[in-house]
Amino acid sequence: MVKINKDLVPIKSHYFLFNAATSPIVTFLPTIAKQLGFSASLVGTIYTILPISGLIAKPLFGGLADKFRLHKVFFLAFQAIFTIAFFTIYFIPKIPHQNNANVTLTCDHAEAYLEVCSNDFTNEVLNPVIDSSITNTSCYLSCLGSSKAYQQLCHGWNMTKYCNMTNSSDVLDSKFNIITHFNMKENLPLKDCLNIHMRNASYNENSELHLPICDSLFRTTCILNCSKSPDMDELLSKVSDKTNQYETHTYQFHSFLWAATIAWVGMAVVVTIADAICIDLLGDEQGKDYGKQKMWGSVGFGIFNIGAGYLVDIFSRGQHDKDYTCIFYIMVITMIFDIIISATLKKKSSIRTETDPSVLWELGAVAREGRVLVFTFWCIGAGMCTGVVWNFLFWYAEDLVAPDEKDWIKTLQGLLTGVQCFLGELPFNFVSGWVLKKFGHINVMSLVLLIYAVRFMAYSLIRNPWLFLIVEILHGPSLGLSWPAMVAYGDKIAPSGTRATMQGFVGAVFEGLGVSFGSLICGHLFNSYGGVITLRAFSVGALIWLATFWILQLLLRKAKAYPIHQGHNHLASYATPSDAILMTMSQELQTY
Repeated sequence: MVKINKDLVPIKSHYFLFNAATSPIVTFLPTIAKQLGFSASLVGTIYTILPISGLIAKPLFGGLADKFRLHKVFFLAFQAIFTIAFFTIYFIPKIPHQNNANVTLTCDHAEAYLEVCSNDFTNEVLNPVIDSSITNTSCYLSCLGSSKAYQQLCHGWNMTKYCNMTNSSDVLDSKFNIITHFNMKENLPLKDCLNIHMRNASYNENSELHLPICDSLFRTTCILNCSKSPDMDELLSKVSDKTNQYETHTYQFHSFLWAATIAWVGMAVVVTIADAICIDLLGDEQGKDYGKQKMWGSVGFGIFNIGAGYLVDIFSRGQHDKDYTCIFYIMVITMIFDIIISATLKKKSSIRTETDPSVLWELGAVAREGRVLVFTFWCIGAGMCTGVVWNFLFWYAEDLVAPDEKDWIKTLQGLLTGVQCFLGELPFNFVSGWVLKKFGHINVMSLVLLIYAVRFMAYSLIRNPWLFLIVEILHGPSLGLSWPAMVAYGDKIAPSGTRATMQGFVGAVFEGLGVSFGSLICGHLFNSYGGVITLRAFSVGALIWLATFWILQLLLRKAKAYPIHQGHNHLASYATPSDAILMTMSQELQTY
């Protein structure tokens, strides 16, 4: 019979419940923002602010928890804070679309068509208006009048209502209003434009239909409104004069940003203090079992994400937008159980003596180490790559998905997360120690960046997002190898009584700098150049970061800039929790 350590059951339960509660809403949050009407660049900006808030909150509240022995109080309080903050996002409505888009009406001997242009068109927007089975769609047109336009309307289109305008003195300031009818299947995409073939035109919904044929070529500027067609309305929203400045002036943006920021601060503090509590409960003798506690978070993350994605698709059947109601209530209910169980945690108090060095002095000394600076450089690069996967992989999948598969896109996204957890992170929780011993820490960190480069290039080459399920197996040798090493490294360099402070510092470098910069750059590239070019740019960028990392390592080796040569005997190597505590410093500092 396996003996169960009852003191560790609450922390295992916390990891499972906390990740089960946060996984659906955190993974779907970028696509929720997209559905609310935020552009890719604006979402990238938001995800620049969120990690920075964690960058500030983790060491701040981690330090306060260490100083005043308030770990459990902060732990429970911030669980409640982030639960309330996340739940308020559910009540934020969509930004109203500016449905009136500027288009060009062209008419000649053969046909009349509308030219709709924008560099923001994606497959997700174009496919529904090209492959639609709807044969009769009507939209409202309001066009600038001219003598030539009224002549064609009168004689070519046989719309006699406008015959008296052919010689009017007010023709320059006039507009003509009609309803255009067209077949969605006849829409033709050309570069950044969509040509809509006009089959008929009428004065209003119930009036006689007129064939739009002209005796000679004429063009005019019009305003098109397709509020009765959701797919056309979505397409026109990309043409409307809607900029990030407009979006940032809406109350929806400010509500979303504040709610997400408060939730992120709460989540960052909970994660930081939970790791500190866990390591403290394990002690030095059982420190190697940290990964066995943390893996329950991956289990909860994967299971609930798969289920949540399927439920969102089920509850969204027959709707143009996805209904995320279920994931918000799953989060609230699960967090209630987590808070109850977390209240039973028993926190051991680390004693800090007067002879212990200053926290700021220790952090400053650590920051001056050459190897630590290079390790920080690597953390930023790995964080940038991780930010792309965390915040824009689902966005890119939605751009690629075909119209007939849109009903199951959330199920696919849930399965992607499941593969990341169960076929990626979980196996590497057990083999990471062996991998590090076998290949060396510098080589493994280099492998992480190389795998990210391969992942991004694979994403850019694949056109069927369901094939992403195969690529996600690479999540293990990328994030699955990098995260445990950072947690253990932060713990080993932490001065006495400052474990929560250092856990916050390590996580803040990875997320507050790496993920933040990665999200900002990725969002703007997505908005300007699309997903394919963006992912290929990050693939090349990961290789450049890898080459720079190796050059810095060679320079450090040549200069012998190792901690052991500089008298800092408290520094540890880059090892996983199961690895770092068992290995001696003298062996590990020379490991490559």
